[in-house]
Amino acid sequence: MRNETAPTGVATRVVAAEYFTHGDDGVHLRITECRNCSSRWFPPVAICSRCAGTNLTDVNSGTTGVAYASTVVRVGPPGFPAPYVLSYVDIDGVRVLAHTEGDSALTPDTPVALTLGEVGNEDGTPLVSYVARAISDGVGIQTEGDR
Repeated sequence: MRNETAPTGVATRVVAAEYFTHGDDGVHLRITECRNCSSRWFPPVAICSRCAGTNLTDVNSGTTGVAYASTVVRVGPPGFPAPYVLSYVDIDGVRVLAHTEGDSALTPDTPVALTLGEVGNEDGTPLVSYVARAISDGVGIQTEGDR
């Protein structure tokens, strides 16, 4: 985790900061690609789980993918007030679990963009990480009526 100050001046804690970068165009995940068998892994690994190779390289993902599956969590652990949405997102050859903006589960194949957002709270400090945001027609946030 990395501590930062949000633009509002509020201190935040970045969860899983070692696994992604955030820029003007969105969030890029750090993916491990095996040069021997072309398998891809997230979070990054030191040994390929498919071929046990160590000839690996890290690549940055794009910022968009599609929802594979999604659910509304109705009972969450401390610091993660329910309800909230979690989605498996397919992006550049990997499937990642991401908190998801909105109140409703996404339908499969919903286009999403990865962005930075609040995922919980620890002792009054907001926890931020990568989140999936539904997009429609490549721009904007998908609305309830679009789902």
